[in-house]
Amino acid sequence: DRLSRITVQADMASGNAARAEGLLIAFATRRALDSGRSLGYLDEQLQLRFGAAEPEAVATIREFAEAPITREALLSELDNIAGTLATNSDEGFWAALVSEFSELFVVRRAGTPSTASGQRLDRARRYVEAGNLEAAIAEVEKMPGAAKAAGWLDRARRYAKVQEQLDILETAAIFEPKMLRDTRGSVVPTPSPVPARAPAAVPLP
Repeated sequence: DRLSRITVQADMASGNAARAEGLLIAFATRRALDSGRSLGYLDEQLQLRFGAAEPEAVATIREFAEAPITREALLSELDNIAGTLATNSDEGFWAALVSEFSELFVVRRAGTPSTASGQRLDRARRYVEAGNLEAAIAEVEKMPGAAKAAGWLDRARRYAKVQEQLDILETAAIFEPKMLRDTRGSVVPTPSPVPARAPAAVPLP
């Protein structure tokens, strides 16, 4: 019995260590992509540890790493296309003039965000700086020259998508019950040491 308990404890320690290592690999991958660097040795580790558990996330991350996009690059490009976003070049002169004047005097409810192009652009910049690419994309899509920003929107969506996949890997490193693997490619035998959160109680009507 004592030997069995020691074996179980050793397996749990080994499993917890493998999960911690997997989480560090996910963190290191995020840092590499955020800085625009190649994955290097992380590429093999991603496939080894997460390839069975989250193949789609691993494939998306590896593809993104071949042509990484940084938050700084997205912000710089957004500044470069600011003039294009503010106006719709397909409009005629008179329509563009009317559109510009319409933004000078806008009646809106107190507390609601401004729909003026300049305000939208400022919000989009802040969202990119904060890493909230979904919100930045939503702001840019509503601007007059959004059709001319298709390239920026595509790159922003790629960045947002890979951030979601990195979140999935970090979660898998902690909670994945069966398919997570260690540095030798062996299945991590023990469940997560972190208890799953109980579902929130639903109040009775």
